Amino acid sequence: MKRLLILIEPDMEYASVLERFVREGEFRDRLDIRRFTRCEQLEAVMMENKEAFPLVLHAETIAEEEVSRWLGQPQDSLVYRLSETPGCGDLPAENMIYRYQPFRTMLRDLLLRAAEYTGESGHVKTALREGRTSVIAVYSASGGSGKSVLALNMAAQLAVQGRKALYVSLEAVSSSALLMPDGPPDSFSRLLYAWRKSQERAAEYAELLQCRHPGYGFDYLAPFPNIREADELNAEDVRSLARRVADSGIWDVLLLDLDSAVQPRTLGALKASDYVVWLVTEDSHALYKTRKVREALNSTESMESCAGKSLFVLNKYTGGEAGMAIDADVTLFDTLPYIPSWKSVPDPAVWLNEPVFAAQVGRILRRLYEGAEAL
Repeated sequence: MKRLLILIEPDMEYASVLERFVREGEFRDRLDIRRFTRCEQLEAVMMENKEAFPLVLHAETIAEEEVSRWLGQPQDSLVYRLSETPGCGDLPAENMIYRYQPFRTMLRDLLLRAAEYTGESGHVKTALREGRTSVIAVYSASGGSGKSVLALNMAAQLAVQGRKALYVSLEAVSSSALLMPDGPPDSFSRLLYAWRKSQERAAEYAELLQCRHPGYGFDYLAPFPNIREADELNAEDVRSLARRVADSGIWDVLLLDLDSAVQPRTLGALKASDYVVWLVTEDSHALYKTRKVREALNSTESMESCAGKSLFVLNKYTGGEAGMAIDADVTLFDTLPYIPSWKSVPDPAVWLNEPVFAAQVGRILRRLYEGAEAL
């Protein structure tokens, strides 16, 4: 069901651009926009939509009292002033929307507020999105193995293959933020807050808060803004949230980029995943940590299933027999090539623009979709 958006804006140019953005863009299935220049024009549209909970945006030059008078039932409306200045004014912040921010950010914020107010997201499912979302965790027992680079390349390659992917980093400090400048920096934190209020609508909140990467086409939530928030997240929070998103079918794949440390949130993600792509390298230090973490998981009753869904991928492979991995009792599902130019990376965008590496990631994903069994 579409939500009615009423725009009261004397600036015809601004109103026209916003109206066109809603009608022709990604929000066309969620919002029905009606624009006016004066409050007295509202009476007719409010009579036509007595059962609706309209979203109302009005110019800063129009008084709140006048808007409420013409709405007739202000308690059933979500009314926001289009503020000329971010974070300033005589109204609380929750009653204002900064007018000069990107329209996509503005509308996503409006829909999230409406969902929290009414319990309805305005999301319209289509037949193409029916089914269940696959959850893939990307993990390594050793830091510096290239785990986040793999996870980001998987997200980008899923988009290339025509699949809808949501990338979420659960690292306490994530370098993926360098590649994700758009969207609210606290999107994952806001999702957790909304989910704790209403768990059954977790996936819908995630869809409202996610941002689409402009260059690579996958969706993402911004990483944790600080370490404290990451450390407060427990295993059941992550497991339940991941399962809610999986059951929604909104995305084809939920990609979880995990912390190497065996934190509660890491264990929750491993438990919730359908596959664990476990990255290893031909390094005694890394393989020792891999063995110890595997032993710990196998000895924990609730984590026994992890062994059967783990797919070990050897990174920085230069050819020949992977003797150290074999000696460490690691059965390899596939390999990823060593990229010499990545020894020093001044621009993180190069991680997603290496054709040889990307092609191999695409091959791994195709094998997963062909139903390869965890070994």
